[in-house]
Amino acid sequence: MRLPRGRPAALVVGVYPSAFHVAWSPPNEFDVRDAHKRNRPLIASLAVDVEPTVFWDGVDPSPSDLLGRWREAVGFDPARHGSVRPGHNGPSGSGLLDEILTPLGLDPATLAFTDAVPWFFVKHGANSQGEAIANRFTPVADRMGVERGSLPRRPSTRALVELASSSARRDSLRAELLSSEADLLLTLGDEARGAVLGIADDTRGLPQRIVRDGYGQIGTIQLNGKTMEVMPLAHPGFIRQRGDQRWTDTLEAWKGIVPAVTGFDLDVAGWLRDADVQRHAASALACHASPTHVSCAALHQDVLAAPQILNSDNQQGDSHEHHRHASGLHE
Repeated sequence: MRLPRGRPAALVVGVYPSAFHVAWSPPNEFDVRDAHKRNRPLIASLAVDVEPTVFWDGVDPSPSDLLGRWREAVGFDPARHGSVRPGHNGPSGSGLLDEILTPLGLDPATLAFTDAVPWFFVKHGANSQGEAIANRFTPVADRMGVERGSLPRRPSTRALVELASSSARRDSLRAELLSSEADLLLTLGDEARGAVLGIADDTRGLPQRIVRDGYGQIGTIQLNGKTMEVMPLAHPGFIRQRGDQRWTDTLEAWKGIVPAVTGFDLDVAGWLRDADVQRHAASALACHASPTHVSCAALHQDVLAAPQILNSDNQQGDSHEHHRHASGLHE
């Protein structure tokens, strides 16, 4: 878990860590591509280790520094293993900032971050990390005489929720939620939402899955007698990859509602707990979908009239521990 200095404005709960990725090509004698294609990596973004911090933005810590430490840790030898440089890193961290935190008016330096489960998994399917490993890395690894890799396959949504609620994670996740001292949880994705519901002692007003109707509406959970507000939101990866215009419209409408109030430097958690504001937010989504259904002008004025509560000022700190995972480029 990553903590700020002082009590967080909210705790962001993701699904599982992302990875540190490298762009890799094997030595020429093991590269079966035509010579003119070898100026590009065989794999542009190969997962070789867990990300260095929860919701890493791909900038800090430096990918170049991480690459140097990884090369030393696995004994990477260019003569035997080929060429490597930093790959594409940090899309979830940057997506979180752009698609969720900025619309909410939240500074990452004032937030705590964790994942429902602390272990990295590899997705499979067309154009996935699993496909790249199976179809491009593994055949070359066999010819090079190095290990194929040992990255675990991504479980289903249901299995991830069950894993978070199992003896392997339940107690530690509950402890993280309580020790963060956050009153507001932002869960990202159905897996994170389901995990939080699964470890709670009681829940109220939370959906069984994230849907467009009433998107972003807050409910509550109880943990050891503490009440925590929960706002279930779509994961940045879902936002980035969905490609569904209806969801795009819903998310854009949601982002358009929040800045009307957070621009006054409000206490976001206190504002979002206001039942009238939640009702106006839900109506605004309907207004966006069907402008003649409600009076958008009147609605906008009602939202602007929401109570103004000063936000607390916290500074960022970093306390993070993750499990490392085996690279496919070591013997």
